Amino acid sequence: MSNLVIITGDFSSGSTLLFTLFRQTKEYYCLYEPLHEKLLEYLIWRLRVEEHHFFLENYFSEYKGFRKIPKLFKPEWGNSNLYLSPTEDADDLYRYLTYLTGTAFGRAEKVMLKENRLPFRLGWIRAKFPHAKIVHVYREKQSQWNSIVRRVQAYHGREDVGQQSVNFTGFNVARWCDDIKHVYPELDAKNFENGYDRFCKLWELSYAENKHYSDISVDYWVLTHDFNNTFEQIKSCIGGNFDVSSLSHLIIPKEKQKQLAIERSGIKHQMIKTFEKSGRKYARARLLARSLWMQK
Repeated sequence: MSNLVIITGDFSSGSTLLFTLFRQTKEYYCLYEPLHEKLLEYLIWRLRVEEHHFFLENYFSEYKGFRKIPKLFKPEWGNSNLYLSPTEDADDLYRYLTYLTGTAFGRAEKVMLKENRLPFRLGWIRAKFPHAKIVHVYREKQSQWNSIVRRVQAYHGREDVGQQSVNFTGFNVARWCDDIKHVYPELDAKNFENGYDRFCKLWELSYAENKHYSDISVDYWVLTHDFNNTFEQIKSCIGGNFDVSSLSHLIIPKEKQKQLAIERSGIKHQMIKTFEKSGRKYARARLLARSLWMQK
C-alpha cells in the first residue's frame, strides 16, 4: 500500500484542514475518521459541518457503498483500548481497516485516511501497514487547549464546561488519560491539580508517539503561514503529483477566522438545533432496529 497516506494528530490540531487539502487535490480517495465512535450514526444522518471547518460540505461522503461497515465496525475503538503495541494482533481492527482501504483502492489509485485516534496505536499501524506514509500535524499546546475549550463551550453554550477539573470531559481528554494510564501512569488524575496540566502531559506523550512513527511532522501554524513551502514538503514526502499553489486559497490562518460564539440565540439557531436533535434521534432508532434485526 505505497499509495496509502495516513493523517494523524490530536483533536483541534489541524488534521481536518489536511483532510480538506488532500480531498481537494482530487488525487486521493479520502476517508474521514473511520474510528469515530458515532460513525454508524453519522452514516445514517449526516453530521453538520462545523463552521470553522471551511470548504467542507460532508465529512463522510466517500463511505457511500461501503456495505460491510456495520458488520465490521466497533464503536469502542473510538475511545477505549487506545494503546496498541506493535506486536498486538487486534485482528478485528485490522480486518476493518483493510476492508476500508481495500474498497477505497478499488475506487482510486491513492487513498488517504485521516484519524485523530491513532497516536498511541501508531506502532501497530506501522507494523500492519508498513508501506503507508504517515503525516503528522500538531499545534502548540496552549493554542490547542484554547481551541478545545472554546469548541466545547460553543457546543454547550456556556463558559464553564469543567475545564478546570482534572476530569475535564471535553474531547475525551480525561477518558483518554484514564484509558492509557496503565501504560503511562504519569497520566493518572492524582498527579494533577487542574485540567490544563493533565492535558499538557497527554499532549506531550501524543506528540512523542506521533513524531516517532510519522514520516513527516508539520506545525499547524507554519502550515497556515508558510503554506506553499510546507505543503511542498508534504508532497515530496508522500510522492504527490498535485499543484500545491492551486490549494492556497483553502488556507485561512487562525487570526483571520471568526471566533466561535459561546452563547447562541435566535429562531434560526433554535431551528437548526431542533432539526439536528431530531436527526440524531432518528439515526439512533435506525441503528437500534438494525441491531435487533441482526440478532434474530
